[in-house]
Amino acid sequence: MLARAILLFALLLLCGRAVAALTGVQELRAAPEAVTDEELLPLFDGAARQADVVALGETVHGSSGLLRIQTRLIRHLVERQGIRLIVWETAVLRSRGLAQWLAGCADGRTAPSSEPPLDVLYFPTAADRPLWTWACQHNARHPRAPVVFRGMDVWDRPWEHHQRIPELAARLGLPPALHAAIEKHCITAGVRDWVQADAALHALQQRARQRDDTGLHACRASLDAVLGAAEGLARAAAPGGVRREEAYELALSASTLQGWLGFHHHAGVDDLQSWNERDRAQGRNLMLLMALHDAPRAVLAAHTSHTSHNRSAADWWGSGDLKSGVYFFRQLSGRRVFNVALTAYKAAGAQGDWLEPRAADSMDKALHDAGHRLAWFFADAAFLSKHPRWWLQNGNAAGMENGIHIVPRDHFDAYVYIDHSPLQGLLPARPVWQP
Repeated sequence: MLARAILLFALLLLCGRAVAALTGVQELRAAPEAVTDEELLPLFDGAARQADVVALGETVHGSSGLLRIQTRLIRHLVERQGIRLIVWETAVLRSRGLAQWLAGCADGRTAPSSEPPLDVLYFPTAADRPLWTWACQHNARHPRAPVVFRGMDVWDRPWEHHQRIPELAARLGLPPALHAAIEKHCITAGVRDWVQADAALHALQQRARQRDDTGLHACRASLDAVLGAAEGLARAAAPGGVRREEAYELALSASTLQGWLGFHHHAGVDDLQSWNERDRAQGRNLMLLMALHDAPRAVLAAHTSHTSHNRSAADWWGSGDLKSGVYFFRQLSGRRVFNVALTAYKAAGAQGDWLEPRAADSMDKALHDAGHRLAWFFADAAFLSKHPRWWLQNGNAAGMENGIHIVPRDHFDAYVYIDHSPLQGLLPARPVWQP
């Protein structure tokens, strides 16, 4: 009898761990790939359907469980809501290899068996591959409504943007004085490799330490002039034409250089300003990419630090109240964003392992302790009323519990939680910051 009682108790305990134990949390009772569209409809059929951008923020790069559920969410948004533009946290020019490969799936230039060039991603792993394999198959089936991919970040080779700006400006008939001003005022205009770029950045940062921003302001003004002229040409050009595409590509190069230079100018002097320069460019680039592709809606996939609403202050990694690309996108465009944070209890990614969370107000620990394994909930879920702020695991730093205290509803509209998300199959990749 005692053995049977123990067995019954164990079964009840296991069953209890499989149900949604926290109020307002919807447990998903399958592997990420097997979650059904019907299970995802309550998450995405309300405010998300009305949003211009659905942003999926991962709390750690290169973690397989998060990537698996991210893939399932993107498939749902493409197949059920008709979103066709996928924007990624990778750089504008380095992303073109994967963008061209994916476009080739629609017109036959890409062989069905060919491998996607995942090295354009920042921290590619084997868990990235299923999304792009599916996207290629989707484009082969829907050549007139293909999925389009592009990166919005700033970590390109700056000299490639400097080379593109006069070439595109000349083809578009812009006055030579516009790009000549960039050559005059932007300290990186003459660089051709990373050795020269590092020397230019050293001089730039020396000025920043002396609180001398005049060079940066003059450079930014010259880039602003090109950006504004390019956007004007793009709006006036015929839809679908080469001239319109080239005008937006010119705007993207000017915008990306602004973010890259601004980040490095302030690096080591003002972390907050430095990171905000990068994210301002991300938001602007997202806006330009949606215009370039005539996309009324887009999916954005990036780290949570780039996808938060930032409606209340939070201290990101000790750098202060950083603002995200999503924050700046909304500021610049006035358009609507529905964002989802993808988080985990035990996670490992391309930049290291997490320690398991121990904080009493840890969101991930609360979900784990309640028995959740794969679940989603909105930011007004009843269980969140227990604390005014919650600790959310965030980023990779080996040997430390790395996270951020947030007011959940002020930063994300919804959360998707997976209990265990290991690193699996790290792939060869280009350097992130100096490709």
